[in-house]
Amino acid sequence: MVAISLDIGTTKICAIAVDCDTGDVLEVLSEANAFIPAGRAWEKIQDPGRIMEISEMLCGTLIRKYAPIACIGLTGQMHGILYLNRSGEAISPLYTWQDQCGNQPYMGHLSYAEYLTENSAYRMATGFGLTTCFYHTQTGQLPPEAYKLCTIQDYVAMRLVGKAEPIMHPSNAASLGLFDLPGRDFDRKTINRFGMNADLLPAVVPDHRIIGETREGIPVCVAIGDNQASFLGSAGVDRGTILINIGTGSQVSVLYDGTQAPENSQLEVRPYLEGMNMLVGSPLCGGSAYALLERFFREVIRMAGIEAESAYPYMNALLARKEQVTDPLLVSTRFSGTRHNPHERGRIENIGLDNFTPLSMMIGFLNGIAQELYDLAMPILTGAGFSTRHLVAAGNGVRKNPAMRSILSERFGLPVKVPLHREEAAFGAALFAMVNAGVFADPDEAGRLIRYV
Repeated sequence: MVAISLDIGTTKICAIAVDCDTGDVLEVLSEANAFIPAGRAWEKIQDPGRIMEISEMLCGTLIRKYAPIACIGLTGQMHGILYLNRSGEAISPLYTWQDQCGNQPYMGHLSYAEYLTENSAYRMATGFGLTTCFYHTQTGQLPPEAYKLCTIQDYVAMRLVGKAEPIMHPSNAASLGLFDLPGRDFDRKTINRFGMNADLLPAVVPDHRIIGETREGIPVCVAIGDNQASFLGSAGVDRGTILINIGTGSQVSVLYDGTQAPENSQLEVRPYLEGMNMLVGSPLCGGSAYALLERFFREVIRMAGIEAESAYPYMNALLARKEQVTDPLLVSTRFSGTRHNPHERGRIENIGLDNFTPLSMMIGFLNGIAQELYDLAMPILTGAGFSTRHLVAAGNGVRKNPAMRSILSERFGLPVKVPLHREEAAFGAALFAMVNAGVFADPDEAGRLIRYV
């Protein structure tokens, strides 16, 4: 039997077919995601109608080729929201996790996100779905016919099974903010206190939930967040593994028994699978910092009248020479700020007459990405309650860059293991669906399909 899963990422939408017996990824299909040109520089929005079309096309292709299909799993970009009417139709764009409306000034010296944080027991940030909803509510931009809000993966799952009302797994629900972790539900009283309508929020369901069937009769599993799916697809339920994921953004994650993050840390606790939590640090740039450098190099090349589709092949070739950089540039890759200080910006320091070179910049940016993750992970690496034995690295920012893997290994002091299968989040969503559909008894059994390069 074969399982299919969808990962609705920030930059692309991916579908994979997985052999349920061997864990082999039989096929990977992907399409670019559907960004919409925004009228304001801080808006980051996408077209849910086009996303649905792409998702159905990718799933349909795999269903026709690999039928019978055991189940369909879904995951995708967390934090973002769209609004639905009573018929389950999208009546807004998808406001993604990169949207900056929450950083706009609200009251006195506070932004919308800062106001929510200072007046509740929760850390809120711009891009969190309920920060976005608060902004829309306060500015009169909430669609009058809005009946529910949800993440894009919840919307696609709902449409695949022909329903009109979404439901959410705790991993997606918590990513919107104002979420009561011990109770595994939204803090609806606090949400109403801020003037939002808590009735907009879908029901939050436990792990073991098949939400319906496609028109072909294929069971569809409730969607989970991409951070959780990536951990499941890369490390399973191993408490001795620390996972580094570098894609458009980045995360450092470990399984965690508590419900409160270590004091004075910038980590957050997120729900994982039933009865389990994760401790997560989330830099906002990650791979996009290195993409920024690639765009800079293309601009330099363009100055000479040469158009290059991508500078990455030249960057990879230069790194492959393994030339020593004796006086490295010191780079902070906080170019988009942090969740706790959105106004912070990146820096390039220690510039001398001999080290302001492309190679030094590349090594400096990679070191900066690794250092930000390491700084966030310090409470995990030094905490008495943690015993990290394995470092697993996932995402295209690691898979396509051997130098990044070497730098992470050196910085964290552990050898790096990279999953054999690509598209780790999609693979994790497939494992989650297999468990929910009864192919495996539990996540630990499903995790036996995980292999490493």
